[in-house]
Amino acid sequence: MDLFIGIEHFLYVENIEFIVYIFTFIGAFIFLYGLYRSYRRWFRNGEKPDFNNLGLRVKRLFEYSLFQRKVLYRKYEGVMHVFIFIGFIILFIGTLIRALESDVTLKIFGFRIITGTPYLIYKFILNIAGLLAIIGILMAFVRRLLFKSKNLPDTLGDYLILLGLLYILITGFILDGLSTLAYRYSWIDGWDPVGYLLASAFSGYKDVIGLYQLIWLTHMTLAIFMVAFLPYTKLYHIIVGGLFNIFFSRLEDPSAFKPIEKIDEIIESGGTIGAITLKDFTWKQRMDFDACVKCARCVDNCPANISGKDLNPMEIMLNMRGLMDRDKIDEEIVPGYMDSEIIWSCVTCGACVYQCPLLIHHVETILDLRRGLISKGENVPDELLEVSYNLMRYGRPSAYNPMEREEFIKELIDETGIEIASENKEYEYIYWIGCQTTYDPTDRSIAKSLLKILVDSGVNIAILPEENCCGEPARRIGDELMFKELVNMNKELLSRYRFRKLVVNCPHGYNVFKHEYPQYGFKVDVIHHSQLLYRLIKEGRIQIKRKDENTQITFHDPCYLGRWNGIYDEPRFIIKSSIRNLIEMPRSREKSFCCGGGGGQLFFEVKKGERISKIRMKEALETGAKTIGVACPFCKIMLNSEATEGVKVLDISEILYSALYGEEN
Repeated sequence: MDLFIGIEHFLYVENIEFIVYIFTFIGAFIFLYGLYRSYRRWFRNGEKPDFNNLGLRVKRLFEYSLFQRKVLYRKYEGVMHVFIFIGFIILFIGTLIRALESDVTLKIFGFRIITGTPYLIYKFILNIAGLLAIIGILMAFVRRLLFKSKNLPDTLGDYLILLGLLYILITGFILDGLSTLAYRYSWIDGWDPVGYLLASAFSGYKDVIGLYQLIWLTHMTLAIFMVAFLPYTKLYHIIVGGLFNIFFSRLEDPSAFKPIEKIDEIIESGGTIGAITLKDFTWKQRMDFDACVKCARCVDNCPANISGKDLNPMEIMLNMRGLMDRDKIDEEIVPGYMDSEIIWSCVTCGACVYQCPLLIHHVETILDLRRGLISKGENVPDELLEVSYNLMRYGRPSAYNPMEREEFIKELIDETGIEIASENKEYEYIYWIGCQTTYDPTDRSIAKSLLKILVDSGVNIAILPEENCCGEPARRIGDELMFKELVNMNKELLSRYRFRKLVVNCPHGYNVFKHEYPQYGFKVDVIHHSQLLYRLIKEGRIQIKRKDENTQITFHDPCYLGRWNGIYDEPRFIIKSSIRNLIEMPRSREKSFCCGGGGGQLFFEVKKGERISKIRMKEALETGAKTIGVACPFCKIMLNSEATEGVKVLDISEILYSALYGEEN
C-alpha cells in the first residue's frame, strides 16, 4: 500500500500535464519580463546595488521578512498576514517537493522523495498550513468588509486577489480529498484530516478522475498565472518589498537623511539639487516606489493627514510608481503631477517610516522633492524662503536681534554661575543652547533650569560665547547648500574648544549633530540633556529629597528624540524621580503623535485642516493631567501655544528644577 501513496495524482493527470507545462513556460516568460522591467526602471542611470555588510542584510531579511517584525505592529492585521504568509510559504515548499517528485525522481529515477511516516508528517503539516492561510484570507475579507481603515485602497482587484488565493487553497484541499479516495481512505485520516473529510464528502462520486483533472487544471492554471503576474499586481511586494527592498534597505540610521553627493560640482555646473524628475531619485528610492503594498499604515499614522492636510505618504509612493509605469522619467513632478502643498505639509516626524513593514523611507523622498523646489526657487512658501534668507544673513532661522543673545547670556551667568568657554581650557561638556532656547521667551527657562542643576551638581560644563544655527531647519526644508555651509561654520567654531561631549536640549540638534554632521566630515560626541540628567541622578550626583505627590503629568515624546533616536526611558525616569503621577497618553513612545513643529513648520504652517498641535494638546488633556512634560524646545513652543488657563507645558529640566528647588524657574 505504501508504494501507491500519492502516486494516484500522477496517474490521474499524466495525459493533461502538457497543458500545465505550456502554461508554465508562458507564465515564466511573463514573470521574468516583469523582473526585467523592474530592473530597467530602477537602474536607469547605470547604478549598481550595494552588497556590502552581507551578514547584516541577511539578518534584516530574517527579522523583517521571515519573522514579520513590523507587520506585527498591528495585532489583527499582523496575525492575519502572518497566517497567510506562513501558510503559503509552507505550501510553496510542499508543492516544490511534489513537483520535483512528479517530474524528476519518479519519472526519471523511479523513486519517491518522501514515503512512510515522513509522508504522513508532510501531509499533516500541509493541512495545517492550508488552514492557516484560509483563516488569514477570511480575516482579510472580514477586515475589508467590516472595519478597514478609511485610507486602505478598496478595489475590485484586491478582492479578486483574495478570491484567487482562496480558490487555490480550497481546490488544493479538494484535490487532496479526491486522491485520498483511491488508496489511503481508512488509515491516513489522522494525518490528513481535511483530505479525509473531503474524501468522505466525495465518496459517492463516480467520475473521480474526470473531476480531479478539471479541478487540477483550473487550480494549476490560476496558480501559475497569479505567480506570472506578480510583477504587475500588489502581490509583487512579496518579491520587491519582502526580499529586495528589505535586503537592500539602507544600513545607516534612517534619521540620517542622505547627503547630496558632489554638491559643489552640481552648483558650479549650474545644476539643481534634489529631485525634480524621477531620474533624480536614487535606484533605491525607485525600488521603494515599486515596493509599496498599499497597506495604508503610513497614512493612518501621518499627523499631517490626520489633521486634514493633503499629504498621503502612500499616495506619494503610488504616484511615483504611476509615473514610472507611464515612463514619465524626465518630466517635472511638482507641480505637474503633485501639488507643492503636499510636499510642504510633512512634519518629518517619521511615523510613516516607523510603520512601514517594507522599510520604505517616505520622508527622504519628500526631502529630495523639497531640495528640488528650493534649488529652483519655485513653489516654496514665502515663510520658508525667509528662513533660508535669515540663515544666510544672520546664521539663524529667525531675524532676532543678536543683542538679545548677549543679554540672555548675562542672565545665565548671573542666575546659574555658568562659565563662558575659553579656548585655553578643557571641559567635560560644552552646552549648545540652540536658536529656539536662546531667542524664544517660551524656551529660555529650559537653559536656566538645566544649567542651574548642572552647575550645582559640579559638572564641568561651559557655554560658547557665540553660536550659529545647527542647520537642522535648513536641511528639513531642503536647503542643503546652506546646511553644508552651517556644518562647516560650526565645525570651525567647535574645533577651537577642547571638550568631551556636546550637550543639547533640542532633539533636532541632537539628531543633526549625531547623524548628519558626520556626512560632511565632522564628528562630535553629542548627548541629549535627558541622557545627562538621567546619568547624574543614577550616579547620585543629583539627589531629589522630595517628590511631588499631587501633580499629575503626562509626557509627550518628541519625534526626533523618540521615534528617530530611540530615547524613551531617560525622560520618563527624570519625571518619575520628580513627580509621583506620570500618566501615559494613548499614543506614546514609538507611536507618539507629533507636536506639529518639525519639518520647518515651526516657522511656517500649512493653513488647512486642524492644527496638529491642537490635536496633540487635546489628547494630552484627556489623560486628566494639567502638566505636559516635554524634552524639546520645538514641542514646548507648539504645545504651549495651545495651552489654556491652568495648563502648563514644562521641559524635563524645569520639572526636575522644581523638584530640587521647590519653585519654577
